[in-house]
Amino acid sequence: MKMIKKILMAHDSSEVSWKAFEWAADMAKKYNAELTVVHVIDTRVIPPIEHKDVILKPLKERAEKLEKEVKEKAKEFDLDVDFVVREGSPVDEITKTAMEKDVDLVVLGSRGLGNVSGYLLGSVSTKIVITCRKSVLIVKPEAPAASPLK
Repeated sequence: MKMIKKILMAHDSSEVSWKAFEWAADMAKKYNAELTVVHVIDTRVIPPIEHKDVILKPLKERAEKLEKEVKEKAKEFDLDVDFVVREGSPVDEITKTAMEKDVDLVVLGSRGLGNVSGYLLGSVSTKIVITCRKSVLIVKPEAPAASPLK
């Protein structure tokens, strides 16, 4: 069995993403693996206007705030975390980052900040499972706070 040496965690600042982060951090600590957290600014929803930087600015500020929060939380696990911000389609950017970093595992929450309720898996997590050529761990809201790995 191949050891897990590199983990990519996709974070959208939702509650279930924080739970998925705890799982990823716990596994990184237990396997002595590198942990990269990717946050994607979904630019598909930004209209093609002349000054789209006005719309992007608060989204980039939110990403910077999330980076600080993630790095602070990583200290609880005694981990250094690489934080990457991408712009584009979340599915494409998460998958591309997983391939570029040649990770062994992608970890993400089952549902993010989308407003569709009642689904067990969100559209991003479903598409990642289908399209990503790396192993994927989906963490659900009901999951315990950290992985049960020994």
